[in-house]
Amino acid sequence: FLQKEIGEAPSSLQKTLRGRIVKTKGRLRAVLPEASLPPAVVEALAKKTTKRVLVIGQGTAAVAGQAVAAAIADALAPSGIHVSATPATELSGFGLTDDMRETLIVAISQSGTTTDTNRTVDLVRARGTKVLAIVNRRGSDLTDKADGVIYTSDGRDVEMSVASTKAFYAQCAAGQLLALALARAAGCADDNAEHTLLQALLDLPTAMRKVQQQDTTIAAVAKKFAPQRRYWALVGNGKNRVAAAEVRIKLSELCYKSIACDATEDKKHI
Repeated sequence: FLQKEIGEAPSSLQKTLRGRIVKTKGRLRAVLPEASLPPAVVEALAKKTTKRVLVIGQGTAAVAGQAVAAAIADALAPSGIHVSATPATELSGFGLTDDMRETLIVAISQSGTTTDTNRTVDLVRARGTKVLAIVNRRGSDLTDKADGVIYTSDGRDVEMSVASTKAFYAQCAAGQLLALALARAAGCADDNAEHTLLQALLDLPTAMRKVQQQDTTIAAVAKKFAPQRRYWALVGNGKNRVAAAEVRIKLSELCYKSIACDATEDKKHI
């Protein structure tokens, strides 16, 4: 199943982008329907009553949330809106306040049935928060709870394997589209930067297929080097730390190893 999902990742990502990128006056633009980005959310951003965006999830979805939060933070930087990512359980356990009307929640889940995420969504909505969901399963619990839903792929491309692969990539891509749409709603869109980023996203499935065509070479490298090392660690800097965190999950689940994940420079301090 894992090999199947990896092979399907480029097409899943393509379907996530389909219909959500349009060309206007020679420039690409991310466009989300009201079902994904409701008027109430757009109005709150335009009126600057949204002060904070929190991206939540559990497991791989929480790691995707780090990438999505980074994209939203970049896009909304001129607005002064604070953006961060946290596991859903950390928010429900330690981050709730009585009035959360100035917070926008982005909840990420492949299945839409993750209990910890859905329970947190219930708690924040009871405190006045609007919730946008990035989810793959139509008709799931999370789609019923959210104010707006962005489906990954076509909303029916369920991940059959552990660890998650195509769902993770699609969640990150959907988050990029959401980031650009939020920036436009907040009045801080950068047309040139948006065009460049969207063109790169459109090119990404082809690049992924080229990597997959090197499967034999990659397997030879893994066979030569990986078994010689008893202890493994993953490191990264900046946004690459998100990639390191996700690869750590994949290796832990597939190779049954406890693997450290750090900022590169921290390795010399440990």
